[in-house]
Amino acid sequence: MRRWLIEYGGVELTVCAKGDAAEGLVELALAAIPAEPVARSHGTKIVVGFDSESSNWTLLDHTAHVERKLSASGDLIYHLTDRIVFHVADRAKNVHCLHAAAVAHNGHALIVPASSGAGKSSFTTWLAANGYDYVTDELILIDAENKLQGIARPIQIKAHGLEAIDHLIEQSDLVQQGRFANAVPPASLGARFDVSGELSVSMFVFIKFQKGADFEFERLSSGDAGMRLMANHVNARSLEGHGFRAMMKLIRETPCYVLNYGGFDTLPEGFAGELKALLAS
Repeated sequence: MRRWLIEYGGVELTVCAKGDAAEGLVELALAAIPAEPVARSHGTKIVVGFDSESSNWTLLDHTAHVERKLSASGDLIYHLTDRIVFHVADRAKNVHCLHAAAVAHNGHALIVPASSGAGKSSFTTWLAANGYDYVTDELILIDAENKLQGIARPIQIKAHGLEAIDHLIEQSDLVQQGRFANAVPPASLGARFDVSGELSVSMFVFIKFQKGADFEFERLSSGDAGMRLMANHVNARSLEGHGFRAMMKLIRETPCYVLNYGGFDTLPEGFAGELKALLAS
């Protein structure tokens, strides 16, 4: 059995793979996540296996007593990375964990906080296909110096959403499909991961996708942005003052916008470049 040790925000997890098939898929899922091969398990233990008789993947999270049997590689990658995200968000201290996607350009991070179903993964896919480096589509960690690190899993697109981003994919053979979710590596979009951990928090964009809606992009007040951000602060209970003072200070120092749109075709030509210019300024 091979083991990889992962650490984010002081939280240790060990991912174990039983057999060659499981090893290959775990390596794919953790391709951009800092993971150190180890001889024994530390912290939370997550085991991945493959049953050749049933052709099912298995995932066992010992700490949370969660067990999954999955028939598709895309679903296995989703559930594996979701368990990593869950444990980091649940136990991290001394960093702010935000339910948010992030991309980067020239060392500046554009952060997209959003609740599940708001369209942050699809919008992140569009940004990655339009010249941005990909950081994460699910969870970011911000330290005391406002440096950002993301859990660098492949972009997770729900099964029913793959058609909407199909025109953005350059190498479809790299996509791991599933019945529930599809794992879309940034390389399939002609993009790359940014896992430097040295990104500056430079802009927040709060998005809302609603089919058929008109394009709206407006600057937000600090008060409005602060309330929206705290709604996506997932480890506030573990921090002094629930992290409110630190996040409000960050909001006051960072441009914040709201984006409403009804599909990629409603985004103006040159919008990706406009966002890059705002980041640079």
